[in-house]
Amino acid sequence: MKFGVMTFGYGASLSQREKFDRNGFISVNLGDFVQTIAAREAFRAFGIPDAEVIEVDRDALATYDGEPVRLVMNGCFFDWCFPIAPAITPVFIGFQARREVIRKHLAELKRHEPIGCRDDATAAALTRLGVKAFVSGCLTLTLAPREQTPTEPRTFVVYGDGAGAFPNEVLGLMPPEMLASVEFVHQRKLIHAFPLSALDRRHAEDHARHLLADYRRRATRVVTSLHHAAAPCAAMGAPVIICRSSDNSRFSTLRQLMPYFVAGDFAGIDWDCAPIDLTGHRTKALNMLSKALLL
Repeated sequence: MKFGVMTFGYGASLSQREKFDRNGFISVNLGDFVQTIAAREAFRAFGIPDAEVIEVDRDALATYDGEPVRLVMNGCFFDWCFPIAPAITPVFIGFQARREVIRKHLAELKRHEPIGCRDDATAAALTRLGVKAFVSGCLTLTLAPREQTPTEPRTFVVYGDGAGAFPNEVLGLMPPEMLASVEFVHQRKLIHAFPLSALDRRHAEDHARHLLADYRRRATRVVTSLHHAAAPCAAMGAPVIICRSSDNSRFSTLRQLMPYFVAGDFAGIDWDCAPIDLTGHRTKALNMLSKALLL
């Protein structure tokens, strides 16, 4: 049996289909592919050869007909992801889904309990419906720490679209010397195809990997509205401040680990925050994954 990492083709997403039909392109969230990278790195940490790892499209889980695979289910899941194809043995670490999705596919989730969840809200929804669940956090929190700390000041402001848009009022509160070192990163990629081909997915993952390498090498501070910028950057050892226009339950684990602010609270930001030590969390999460994979 192979080991599987999640990749993202978006083929079942009606909203992405509509955007493509209207514009001739779509904008994809590179944070999704950061989750792919985190799963690959975890497998390498376990000594699993790359040749034993295959990619499985989250948006085609129900129709997967490849070789048997133990698939790490770290990510956000929708109604179209179920039922999971028989050839897939799902490994639920970092799982997130809305309550209505959980309720609709309760019997399948019950078969695979306990479910390791990205956030408190998902774990609570499962528990209330009689499924054993626990909070594992996101696998992107397990990325290895960087070996060298950059010395030249560089503040990365990392943002997305929609709910992930950056609240611009934060910029007016930054100390002038920090603002002078700001570099903006739109953590999305334009794709001129729908759904994404295997090559498109690989290019998106490569793009995400290059961004992570840049954060690792140059970021002395990261200010972001995005879960999958905050978690990997904190894991790598960069000081992180999360700033969002509104709260979201998907950030419940991160709220407990690092500075987190929403509109109305930005005046209280401590811009001199230090990196956080995620050694304990990293070890615990990887142990959970190893156990779930039956290694």
